[in-house]
Amino acid sequence: MRMGCDHKGGPELIEMAEEYLRGGGTGTRFRWSENLTDSMWASVIVEVERRDGGWAVTRLDRRKEPVEETGFFAL
Repeated sequence: MRMGCDHKGGPELIEMAEEYLRGGGTGTRFRWSENLTDSMWASVIVEVERRDGGWAVTRLDRRKEPVEETGFFAL
């Protein structure tokens, strides 16, 4: 459930990253980007990083223009 925002945020990206790591993927930094409809923003980019056994949101970029690459990425 999304609260306060009409896009995926840090908690959702952390869930995706942990699932990716459980599936055998590697990495400590992850990105989610999406284009939005019916929103004041055209797109959003969220990045998280694994630090000292926890997660930190390192980027939250809401844009007025759509992004070309969307989806989940290990960085």
